[in-house]
Amino acid sequence: MDSQTDAMKAMHEKMMAAKTPEEKSALMSEHMKTMGAGMSMMKDMPKGMGDMKSAKGMAECHAMMEKRMAMMGAAMDMMSDRLPQPAK
Repeated sequence: MDSQTDAMKAMHEKMMAAKTPEEKSALMSEHMKTMGAGMSMMKDMPKGMGDMKSAKGMAECHAMMEKRMAMMGAAMDMMSDRLPQPAK
């Protein structure tokens, strides 16, 4: 999960570094694959709270929630990359 989040962040940085619409278009296929893989991984993640009766269970739940939030943030960044940029 961490590597997927890192890949999504790296792809967002590539998109932000692209200076022209042509450069962004050239990256779009890779962008869509990375975003699709991230969305698929989020869909397959457990949604339940797990064993919250123990301190270890709560710590694991908290760590998983932080990872999920990081991945969702990266996904939001990637989605914003697809929006038309205002003219400068």
